[in-house]
Amino acid sequence: MIKKILFILSITLFVSANVQSAPRVLESVAAIVNNNVILDSDVNEMLNNIKSTTDPKNLPDDATLKNQIIDQLIIENLILQQANKAKITVSDEELTETIRNIAKSNGMTIDELRGYLSSIKVNYAKYREKMRSDMIIDRTRMNEIRQRITISDKEVDDLANTIAKQPTNNLEINLSHILIIIPENPTKQQLEQATDKAKQVMTRLQNGESFSKLAASYSNDENALKGGNMGWHKLNELPTIFEERLVRAQKGEIVGPLRSGVGYHILKVDGTRSEKAKAITVKEVDAKHILIKTNALVNDDMAKQKLLDIRQSIKDGTTTFESAAKTYSEDLGSAENGGELGWNNPDRYDSMFKNALLKLKKGEISQPVRSAYGWHLIELVDTRNVDRTDMAQKDQAYRLIFNRKFAEELQVWIQELRGDAYIKIMSEDKQ
Repeated sequence: MIKKILFILSITLFVSANVQSAPRVLESVAAIVNNNVILDSDVNEMLNNIKSTTDPKNLPDDATLKNQIIDQLIIENLILQQANKAKITVSDEELTETIRNIAKSNGMTIDELRGYLSSIKVNYAKYREKMRSDMIIDRTRMNEIRQRITISDKEVDDLANTIAKQPTNNLEINLSHILIIIPENPTKQQLEQATDKAKQVMTRLQNGESFSKLAASYSNDENALKGGNMGWHKLNELPTIFEERLVRAQKGEIVGPLRSGVGYHILKVDGTRSEKAKAITVKEVDAKHILIKTNALVNDDMAKQKLLDIRQSIKDGTTTFESAAKTYSEDLGSAENGGELGWNNPDRYDSMFKNALLKLKKGEISQPVRSAYGWHLIELVDTRNVDRTDMAQKDQAYRLIFNRKFAEELQVWIQELRGDAYIKIMSEDKQ
């Protein structure tokens, strides 16, 4: 019942260095990331959390595990710094709503969740702030990577046709992953070192060593501390170089090393499953919205207040939603149509937008809602259930292509962040 809560706690609860707080100079420093520090106490606390919740046979020695923890904290710190530059935030209301949903998915209220955390000696305030950091990291990654992704109608149509004609393309794979990164513009020596490491890891796997332990020891992937496990994925949404080699792979099979632009990949198939294509009935929504974007001059509070004022004017009858959208909305495509978005599958929308939309009754106007694009007022015009097998296949194709390109671009973006940063790991000096 509490797997999702425990997952959050076991991996990264007390560990992210706060990019806005002053360095605690009396504590020992594990790494410097631009103008921020990662403390040894952060590393040790994460080490203890992982060791207390993970089978020892799947973990390397403490020194190796600490190196992996530092590497993960460096990436988190870099993303939080990027979020700070872009003024990406998570409001208290959004944070509370997310925690409420986590509690609900585990059959709890927020008060019951707070009680459970207290029973295992977890400070609720720290839990909230870790959740806030995770949400900011997710939002920043989405904002940055979305701008790098272009998907053509032809790509979507081609994959949708493939899904319709070849049911085997509904194959899902439970996958584990080891990434050996290659630096940007590597020297010959760096390239040889990465190649040798990938070959050595592959040899050790073929000799029967634990994939989870080797992932935790050597992988530069964000899932390294989970033994490299990526979970279940549609075959079509995996990077192309993965899909080509996994299409006929069996459970337990190890594939690699595969070379990409960011490094070498070694994959393990932990399981497979598939289902036949079915006719799909989709709930569609007809909605309107008014968008106010944040920028250097308009912060979250200002955007939210402006929408509250607009909402009150609509309720008072001094304006209409359509007129307000034409006057104020910064979504130019819908503003000229009175904010009308037309009939759509709600899955096409940003998750926060979608969640708020699905809670509305017909004709109801939401409170201000934060999404990756800015702040919205949303009106639900109507809903309908329709047979949209063809459209659903296109929606699925779009999501699969997006997820594939997102995974490919994410590693490139993280590599760029590291390449542009000043990073100093103090243990390297000691060595």
